[in-house]
Order: sequence, then C-alpha cells, then structure tokens
Amino acid sequence: MKQFALLSIVVITLLYSSCSYRRFTYLQASKPETDTLYKRNLILYKLQPADLLYVKVLSLDKNITDMFNPDILTSVGSNNSGMFILGHSIDIEGNVSLPILGKVNVAGLTIDEAKQKIEQLAITYVNDARIELKLVSFKISMVGEFNHPGQYVISNDRSNIFEAISMAGDISYNGNRRNLLIVRAFANGTKTIRVDLTKRELLSSSQYYLQPNDIVYVEPYKTTVFRLRVADYSIFLTLITSTITAILLIKGIK
Repeated sequence: MKQFALLSIVVITLLYSSCSYRRFTYLQASKPETDTLYKRNLILYKLQPADLLYVKVLSLDKNITDMFNPDILTSVGSNNSGMFILGHSIDIEGNVSLPILGKVNVAGLTIDEAKQKIEQLAITYVNDARIELKLVSFKISMVGEFNHPGQYVISNDRSNIFEAISMAGDISYNGNRRNLLIVRAFANGTKTIRVDLTKRELLSSSQYYLQPNDIVYVEPYKTTVFRLRVADYSIFLTLITSTITAILLIKGIK
C-alpha cells in the first residue's frame, strides 16, 4: 500500500512538471526536430494619420540641402547633443507638410513607398535629390503580466514579439503565454489578435511581428486570481478571528 502511494506521488509530480514545462516554455516543437528555417511572413506597416516621420532631402550641394531642411538645421543647432530628431506629423487627411515640397499624401503607403513618392517630387526641384525617411513614432504598450510593463519606443522600422517581451522584462510567472492579446489600430478600426507564444509555428506567422502603436496584453492565469482571492479572504478571516478573540478575552477578564 505504501509503495502504491509513493508511486502515485511520483506520477503526479511528473505530470505536474510536464504541465508546468508546457505552460512556461516558449516556441515548443510538436515533435523533436533539428534546426529549421522558418520563412519570414512580414506584413509591411501602412502609414496612418498621426504618425510622425523624419524626412530629410539630401543633395550634393550643401546649400540646397540646408534650404530643404531648415527645421532640422535649426533643431540640431539648438541642441548640443545632436540627438533630437524633428518629425513631421501626418495630418487627418493623410498629408505630411514639407518645406518647399508642400503637402504630400502618404497615408496608406509603406515607408519605402512614401520615400519613393517624396523623392520623385524632390527630383522635380533638384536633379540629384535623395530622401532619408524614418518612422519615429514606433512605440508599443506592454500591459498586464509583464515584469516591467509600460510604453516602449522601437528604434528600428520593425520589431518581433519576443524583442518587445524582452524589453518589458519577460512575462511574469503568473502570465498566460498561450493566449497573449495584441490590440492593433487600422485606418478603419481596431482589431484584436490572439497569439500562442508556446507554439513554434509562430515564427512563420504574420503575428510574429509587431506594428506601431500595438498594445500587447498578457492576462493572468485563473489560478493566479484564485490564489490572490484566497489570500485576501484569509487576511479578512484572520482579522475577524482576531477581533472576536479579543472581544472574548475582554469579556472573560470582566
């Protein structure tokens, strides 16, 4: 009988360990496999109103470059660190207003498409014009069961979900890695996307890459909420018990 009880404990322990492994391990393979190439499935971001762009018109003639970029010249000159980047906001109609070039409609275009459109316009003024264009408003919000939740700014044009998770200090012990939620804004509304971080197939999914202004939410496990509730109730019950005990002691003394 004792041997059966001991065997039961061992089996339960192994089952719990296996469940814990699947619960907390990222990118699990459905079967043992060697190194595998997962094809990139990147959906290019389309510019939207309120996006902030860094746009600079370049020419071999420095005077022409300065003429097309007076705001950038002023901002760099007034900032000793030289790290401040002046951006041009896309208005509600999808236009970005640039010195000399005027309004250019870029909403709905990718970064490369917007760069080509502005460059074609600049060439009508200067034959050797080249364009530098960057999206400087690429920020994401990490909320829920992260060790360091908050808003983070991405320094490049794209970021995958694990880069973002690492910036937020990884998902906490209480976070559900199997049902992460991404809230993404589009021109015609907002979409919610569910992601399972434990599946290796995520690497070849379009969900692997984040887009500007994404909100990434990790919900707690239901068992976590239960544990917190039990802890709250135990404190409450302890307080009531202590109060009753104190009242009975006072009555006993009297």
